[in-house]
Amino acid sequence: MSANELRRIALSDPLSSTPPRFVIGGQVSQVVSGDVKLYEWKREKGEMGMIGLQTDVGQIKAMAWCPLPTHRNILAAGLSNGKTHLLSLSPSTLSLALSSPNPQASTSTIATLYVKYSRPVTSISFSSLDPNYLATGYERHRSEYSLLIWDIADALAASQLPPDGDDNETNGRWERPSGAGGEHRLSVTNLTAKVNTNPSDPKHIQHYCPSEHVNSVAFMPKSTHQLLASVSGKTIRLFDLRTPSPSTGAGGSTTPRDPPASASTAGASHQWFTRAVNGLTPDSMNEHRFASYEITPGGGPVNSVVRLWDSRKSGHELLNFDVPGGIVGMEWMQGRDGLLGVGTKDKGVGLWEIIEGRRVDKDQVVAEEWITLGGMRQIVKPKQNLHSFAFASSEKGEGDVMFVLRDGTIGVGPISSAPIFASGPQGDVAICTPSLRILDPDLIQESDQPDQPPSPTSLPPTSRNDLEDNDNAYRANRFQLAPERVTQLIAERSRSASPALGTPVGGMTPFGSVNGLREWYEIKGKLVDGNEELIGGWEGWRRALGNDVGVVMRRRALEGYGLDDLLLNAAIATRHPGKERLAGIWEFVDHLTRVMSPALSSHRGYNLTHHGVFPIWFGVTNEHHPSSPSSIHSTATLQDNLHHHPHQPPARSGSAAWTALKSQSSGSIPHSRQTSSPMPGSSTPTRERKASDRRGEREPEVDRDYAQAIEILNERRREIGGVGRPGVVRAAVGGQRTEMRKLILAVCGENGESAKEETDRLVESGQRTKAAFRAYFAGDEAATVSILMASEDQNHRLLGSTIAGFMSQSASARGSDFFNSHWHGLVNRVDDPFVRAILSRIGGDDWESVLEEEGIPLLDRVAVGVQHLDDKEFTTFLRGRFFTRLIRSASLHLLALSGLATPGVSLLSRYLARTGDLQSVALLSALFPTAKLDKNERETIERWKEGYRDMLDSWGMWGERCAFDVKWGDIQRGFGAGSSPFSEKDKIGGEKCPV
Repeated sequence: MSANELRRIALSDPLSSTPPRFVIGGQVSQVVSGDVKLYEWKREKGEMGMIGLQTDVGQIKAMAWCPLPTHRNILAAGLSNGKTHLLSLSPSTLSLALSSPNPQASTSTIATLYVKYSRPVTSISFSSLDPNYLATGYERHRSEYSLLIWDIADALAASQLPPDGDDNETNGRWERPSGAGGEHRLSVTNLTAKVNTNPSDPKHIQHYCPSEHVNSVAFMPKSTHQLLASVSGKTIRLFDLRTPSPSTGAGGSTTPRDPPASASTAGASHQWFTRAVNGLTPDSMNEHRFASYEITPGGGPVNSVVRLWDSRKSGHELLNFDVPGGIVGMEWMQGRDGLLGVGTKDKGVGLWEIIEGRRVDKDQVVAEEWITLGGMRQIVKPKQNLHSFAFASSEKGEGDVMFVLRDGTIGVGPISSAPIFASGPQGDVAICTPSLRILDPDLIQESDQPDQPPSPTSLPPTSRNDLEDNDNAYRANRFQLAPERVTQLIAERSRSASPALGTPVGGMTPFGSVNGLREWYEIKGKLVDGNEELIGGWEGWRRALGNDVGVVMRRRALEGYGLDDLLLNAAIATRHPGKERLAGIWEFVDHLTRVMSPALSSHRGYNLTHHGVFPIWFGVTNEHHPSSPSSIHSTATLQDNLHHHPHQPPARSGSAAWTALKSQSSGSIPHSRQTSSPMPGSSTPTRERKASDRRGEREPEVDRDYAQAIEILNERRREIGGVGRPGVVRAAVGGQRTEMRKLILAVCGENGESAKEETDRLVESGQRTKAAFRAYFAGDEAATVSILMASEDQNHRLLGSTIAGFMSQSASARGSDFFNSHWHGLVNRVDDPFVRAILSRIGGDDWESVLEEEGIPLLDRVAVGVQHLDDKEFTTFLRGRFFTRLIRSASLHLLALSGLATPGVSLLSRYLARTGDLQSVALLSALFPTAKLDKNERETIERWKEGYRDMLDSWGMWGERCAFDVKWGDIQRGFGAGSSPFSEKDKIGGEKCPV
């Protein structure tokens, strides 16, 4: 929140009074003086009453509540003019006049802390050990210090305020701590304070941060000398107030002008540098831990980052996590270890759980500490923007939270005690709650239970047909099964389903029967409502458990999800949650294993078995891509395990292909037309250079032996025919990689064997724009227009006539200013990516307008690039896909680029970390020729395999586990024998790869 933005500040009683008390201070506009109000919350009666008031305070910028046991109603209010008022909000203030011409003369104002140069107060903090010490932070002034330390003990004594509260044992008996040898007392280094004789006009005793901006200050818990301050918005300093600033010693000046660099950090014992610091919050339950937050700038949606630090580890960050929205405040919950409340302007208040501990090695606790994020629950979701919030502890439950909204509305309520819920990778679930209710996700309820608790949102009566997903929306590539084919495969499986060898008698497992298929998800629809609350009470909980990845994997295994039939896997995946992640994946893998089978992909020392587009084009056959994480449970896979320059691939052995890639990697990396996020390390998003900008670049030499091997393999494929037949490349493309292009077209399914059938299928299924896209980039402009004009959709007919009209114009007419001004406006208003790509090319845009269109499936764009880009342009396109997608994404659709080779191991690792779907990862990894992988990659795949075997055993599916072991061995032996483990028709003679 900017310094000039109005806000209302909420504070809770630091001494945890009963009933809870809150303070709200602020103003409604820049021209109205602010006020401070003290409230008491009686939770048993549900009433909140005002018990203290101070009006006409001024423009309030910061506040703090003094934790002094003898005077529990003292607050400090920092103003925009630099003054800090010490206010007493005792109940007697309600009888005072609402306004006064001189607020400083009010009986509720104990004292006023002045600064020499007027500037806003940014932050205030009292020491919890000795509340007489007060720290104030200010905006920058070139001739003044911005961090001041005050001792208000004399001012409080001069005010003659009587002790307040009902605890007579505490009141009047609290003594100011001094410690052994006065260690808790701070020395006075400001000369003005030493000679001050007026206790009602206190002077600061120490000062720090000359000519710097301090936007947040906070005393560490139970300390008088450890003070945190965020300086200049990017640095966190921990000051030791026992070592004051040397510039204020004997004869020192109290007005800094052009201070030396050492003066800025004087008194700081530790320092942390970070991107930004907008606020600091020490943990009252941990004397060393504190949190900071930053609000990320930018023109897009506002987001924030919370960081955790340890005062003993200078410069080291413990943990960070992202928070959507702009943070307006943070507060650790009192009395509960590791609970951090984070309030955002438009998202409300979330309670984050921080878990820490020490590593245990062979029953011995070692010194290595760990900290992690346990989870988050939303406790406040206001309809208006949040201004501030505060917690109040309670003897029962987790306490209350009070919050203030933009219009001044005050809300308060209990913090719900949600049950602790956790699930494991094998479908096991743990719930910690006072009462226990068994929820079986596999049990279909006949009717609602009579004792089911009421739900804020009743389960909507929806029919299956109304909620059936649109299958065309998930068509990720041309291989994806049509709905009728899915139905056929499922029906065949249902008729032939029988218990595997080793399955218990009757086909029963501890989780149900393997005989036949059943409908697991009898009611489809959303699990949560608009308020992110579970729909349907206990029935909603049961449905939620049924969508857990562990339960989904078990159900798929019961239905035959394995290595015997990859197309059956594709059909089964459509029946379960997460189907959009696997849409078209198993169909493409089935196609790839037949097209790139060992018999069709090996010649002399070159083995391209199960390789994808990227290794085929660059000739990466024996070398390795970026290494894969070694753990199947590692969350570090989300960071891709990269330690190299983001524009440079890691070089392994002396590969000519990798050398060529590395020599070109200094160029800009292409981004999606719909992507605005920059690459790591860059400040602005980059876009792929046009072909005209790449002229003159040196094209890497092609390995002649590799090109000749590809040519021989293609000739062998032409003789055999079928799906492995190489494609036909346009003669106008040329280049040295024509044979690689033909093989890539076969991988993409564009070998011309069923081009017309595919176009007809698209038209029949209603995908006319995609059919028109294929026809246009195949050079058939007339078919493009006719496909659109034959549509029943008037928008398609309008676009068809528009395309026909513009294509009939001459090239000079298309390049006119009139054409460009109207044509590009039309393109920008078109939603369909296929039509948009056609219009962009007609308008004369470069090929990037097609290749960067993320709405078009990747294989279709690769096929267009193969047929129309020269070698340099297609190399740049693939390199951009590699650096912006393949090494960072967790989408299995990128297996088309990597293939079932080395780059795919890292991709599977990221997918596993994102989804927890160990089942799909283990099955896909069985199709990797492990002899081509390095040691770490083989160990990773072995762990996936063993993890899935253990999972099958835990489900009692011993027959399925035996079948999995047998098929795994058959597949790996097939790689060594030079034959395909899936298709008999591909088993032909060929040279055995010696590698």
